[in-house]
Amino acid sequence: MTSPTITPARIAVHNMDAIVAILALPVIYLAGLPLEGWFWAVALWAVNRFLQAVIERRASAMPALRAVGVMGASMLLRPWIGMLLLFLITRDDRETAITSTMLFLLLVTLDIATRVLTHRNIRVETRSRVDTRSTTL
Repeated sequence: MTSPTITPARIAVHNMDAIVAILALPVIYLAGLPLEGWFWAVALWAVNRFLQAVIERRASAMPALRAVGVMGASMLLRPWIGMLLLFLITRDDRETAITSTMLFLLLVTLDIATRVLTHRNIRVETRSRVDTRSTTL
């Protein structure tokens, strides 16, 4: 199977969360919300995304079943750990806590959604394997 063509549009969709993180700064500033909330949300989102890339790279070298388990556990745990850290960091300032939590949730949700949309090749590969099996039976 050939890999999809890399285009500026595909890169933009894959990095929609990063684009929103950058665009959120002037919005938060103009709304008079604490910039510290933006900082913590974006910092923890960036760490989350970095860890995701590291874990994906390591999982690609694992047997399939173990890789799926590692990726699933990682996808569930990383946002929870990020939210716990946000709680601990911002617990003394309600406005910063709300700002950072809402932005972090938005960025993580966008990251997951764009990964689902941009990783369509996994479904295509699975369908082709199923089609091959059904024709050989």
